[in-house]
Amino acid sequence: AIPIEVEEIGCVGMDMCLASLAYGAHRVVLLGTSTTAAGVVREIEAQLIWARALLEGMGYPPEALFFDRLSTEAELLEGLDAESTRMSLEEPAGFAALDEKRTVIRLALEHLFGQAPASRPLVSLPAGAPFGDVWLAEDRCTLCMACVSQCPGKALIAGDDRPQLKFVEDNCVQCGICARACPEDAIAPSPRYLFDSQARRRIKLLKEEDPFLCIRCGAPFATRSVIQQITARLKGNPNLGPAEFKRLRMCEDCRGKDLLEAEQRRAAAGDRETRL
Repeated sequence: AIPIEVEEIGCVGMDMCLASLAYGAHRVVLLGTSTTAAGVVREIEAQLIWARALLEGMGYPPEALFFDRLSTEAELLEGLDAESTRMSLEEPAGFAALDEKRTVIRLALEHLFGQAPASRPLVSLPAGAPFGDVWLAEDRCTLCMACVSQCPGKALIAGDDRPQLKFVEDNCVQCGICARACPEDAIAPSPRYLFDSQARRRIKLLKEEDPFLCIRCGAPFATRSVIQQITARLKGNPNLGPAEFKRLRMCEDCRGKDLLEAEQRRAAAGDRETRL
């Protein structure tokens, strides 16, 4: 056993634990005390739950990572002797431990996956894990891009020339901001880890639509589903007449021109009435 003292046990997360195993440690034990703050204990246990799920998905013993703060010295040593919780790698990793947690986690997992005894292509992770996919209800998504504008990791991307929603799994931190920003409740995080690094970095098309063309100038300015949804919600509104509904299907420039022309027609009609 190699004891390593840290200033605060709460600073030890998945990056240090998984990197230690990749470098050749048989197991990693985090030792707290009876005075370790409850909030710190919760965060450590959450990190270990996610890390154990990743280990289990590769066929390693999840018990190779554990947190202890109440056992006696004899009980702790007995646990360290258990063969069933030992990791064993043919070749230890040699990557540099960079000062970027997600990169260190990925490097450690890539090395462990390369020697995994019984790996799977992907593993589902518990809620709150910082890696994963997104679920999209295509029938409800209007491609309004509210999720794209709020995504902190640039995992969600808009199309260049067409109404598109694209996704890069490698960038997703599962923060859930996209779900809270979506006005249609059409998107939600889905925690998992995809071990294929190329697949994680690939840009995936989630949804694509033909653009809606302005009925006056023919320029694309929205998606068909957005216009259909707006007109359906406003149908029957007593404050909107045929002219107002017609403007809903115009781009911003043409809408302004149509309003100006309508004002000019009303002003001309008023002048004629005054002369009469």
